[in-house]
Amino acid sequence: MPTVSSLLYYSAPLTPEGRDGDWCIDALSQQPEVIVNFRMAAFEATIADVRESTVEPKLDEMGFEKVVFPTRVDQRALTESSAPALERYQKETEELLKSLTGADAVEFFDITRRRENADVPRESFQQSSHMRVHVDQTPTSARARAASHGEPGRRYRRFQIVNVWRPLIEPVRNYPLAVCDYRSVDLSADLVATRLDFPEWLKDRESYSVKHNPGHRWHYWRSLSPDEAIVFKCYDSASRDLAMVSEGEEREGLLDVAGLCPHSAFFDEKGPATGHLRTSLEMRALLFYN
Repeated sequence: MPTVSSLLYYSAPLTPEGRDGDWCIDALSQQPEVIVNFRMAAFEATIADVRESTVEPKLDEMGFEKVVFPTRVDQRALTESSAPALERYQKETEELLKSLTGADAVEFFDITRRRENADVPRESFQQSSHMRVHVDQTPTSARARAASHGEPGRRYRRFQIVNVWRPLIEPVRNYPLAVCDYRSVDLSADLVATRLDFPEWLKDRESYSVKHNPGHRWHYWRSLSPDEAIVFKCYDSASRDLAMVSEGEEREGLLDVAGLCPHSAFFDEKGPATGHLRTSLEMRALLFYN
């Protein structure tokens, strides 16, 4: 399987003897500065190109999956945050997710567009959240997010939070998305719940930072096109491993499925380094199973 070697930015205590407790990303105390009480640590990682591989990642097995997903929506309108275009795109994506997973209801709650240009210093990207290995939700913040949607007391047997990530306008030239095989993650040792002291509009108050583990298995798709998308898990309430770590006990309805997917963008040193490198759109969604 073809691979690339790149730096990935993990999280670590401020000092070698530091502890993992009460990590925080503080965007309120000294605005516009963002303060963190841990550090980013760069590690060389081997990232496998799934494009030329016999491996076929599946959402419930590895925590991520690539889908062929052409959109009928004007992609330039999506880059300009056109409300009608976003509404049509959400309807398309809802149909995709229901077909892919069998979920009964899909509710979107986060839309992020990113543009990566070679004329912006790479150091500024390295300080950005999407260049740090992370998981968008913890079980605590996922349950809080599910409780905030729909009618109070909503009943469901399972829910997930997934991210749908796709390029817009043209294929990714650099800064592709790397995703980590869930089966290579040590849930109890690699993940650190990190408090988010952010403005009130950001409803999620906790995410997972990820510590380096040389056993992590990383994958990406070279030159991902606007007709393709990567769907990956932020949380799955039915994941037995994740429930046992976060809740400490077995409960009805648990399955041996992936519970989450650490991820990060990365810079391919052997890839293009001039001009516009990537425009991407990602949407997080709640999936409910009745």
